[in-house]
Amino acid sequence: MKPDEHFEAHLGAAAWGRRLVAFIYELLLLAAVLLIAEGIFQGVMQLLLGITPEHLSDALWARILNGVWVLAVCYAYFGWCWTRGQTLAMMTWRMRVAPLTGELSWRQASIRFAVATAFYAPLLPLWVLAIYYPQYHWLAWLGSIWFCVPWITARFDADGQLLHDRLAKTRIVNSPSKK
Repeated sequence: MKPDEHFEAHLGAAAWGRRLVAFIYELLLLAAVLLIAEGIFQGVMQLLLGITPEHLSDALWARILNGVWVLAVCYAYFGWCWTRGQTLAMMTWRMRVAPLTGELSWRQASIRFAVATAFYAPLLPLWVLAIYYPQYHWLAWLGSIWFCVPWITARFDADGQLLHDRLAKTRIVNSPSKK
């Protein structure tokens, strides 16, 4: 047992407001990471194929490959951060991901990522679809409800943990400031 493990077991769950603000901050940080990743993807594809970005975006295989790249970058970022205890946003808001037992494994990070992605990833594409095709506004609102499911279920969870934390056997706890 690591020295911090016993200590983490006694840390309280992070407050809802801090979690929500850290979540929003995480989205901003993720946007920056993805902008860099997209620049790399576009540059490499243009160098390898010698075609313009407009022609690249017309190719279905390139869009699929781009989606896989974005997902892989997100997984690498979150997996790497979570297995070390916290993302940049969590560090800022003094929170950390703590496993219920032992050290946080890549398996737990994978479960946490997969479940969170299933709930959070559809929201933006559904709203973009609704903007271009107003008849699909109902689908965007349904996506918004789906996005809120982990937060709603956490209100009924005994420890107040989000669904992806419950399934991955982790929890978000307060992290003491380092002095």
